[in-house]
Amino acid sequence: MKKVITAGAVLLLAGSVQLSSAGNRRVEQKIEQEEDQQMQQMAHQQEEGQLTQQTSHRDWAISGYIGMADFDSEEKPDPYFPEKTHEVESEKALKFGIILSKYYNDFSFNLGLEYIPAVEVTDEMDNTLGEHSHIPISLGVNYHFDTSVVDPYIGAGIGYSLNDSTVSEFIRAQGMSGEMDDSMFYYLTAGVEYPVSDRYALFLAGQYTIGDADVKGTGQTPQGTTIELENEGTLDRCEVNAGVKYFF
Repeated sequence: MKKVITAGAVLLLAGSVQLSSAGNRRVEQKIEQEEDQQMQQMAHQQEEGQLTQQTSHRDWAISGYIGMADFDSEEKPDPYFPEKTHEVESEKALKFGIILSKYYNDFSFNLGLEYIPAVEVTDEMDNTLGEHSHIPISLGVNYHFDTSVVDPYIGAGIGYSLNDSTVSEFIRAQGMSGEMDDSMFYYLTAGVEYPVSDRYALFLAGQYTIGDADVKGTGQTPQGTTIELENEGTLDRCEVNAGVKYFF
């Protein structure tokens, strides 16, 4: 009888040891999971702290960028047949610019200077009418939505464009010569910045610009009569810019 009891006690003891070992393993796994979670939280907090430190250093910044401008086409009246119109279209053009920015809380105030070199102008028959170039100077403000990884923003501004043109924009006028007046413009923009260090960031932005430009000039009719022509033009365009920003 004692041997039977002893054997049973041994079995019970062995089972208790196995249960205890399994329980210990579960406790160890739980501790490991909690430690992993704590390490992930610490790494995330450290990353947020680094980004916060980067953005807290913002005071001034200077940006350089290259972009593409796509000018809107427009309908122009025919000077000889007022009831008719023809379509004038400017080709897409590269643009280059710099921006000086002052940061204050979630806002940046920007002074910009761009150069849009010779933009070819054609009619609906793909005839070249001339070209125009522009030096826009702008003042604007952006609002920044600082996040943990990137910095999206939206903004608006106004500016003044120094325009140079050899565009006739009057298909039927022979020997046409004219000039494009300088003009005011307005713009809306949205973009995103990606910080690569505490001093540098890459950015990509889209912009829509609304502007007018009058063209004045003289030309000759097929009969040799000299006429003065004046036409209201637009400088509306969609733009995409990509560049690098340096904080100081």
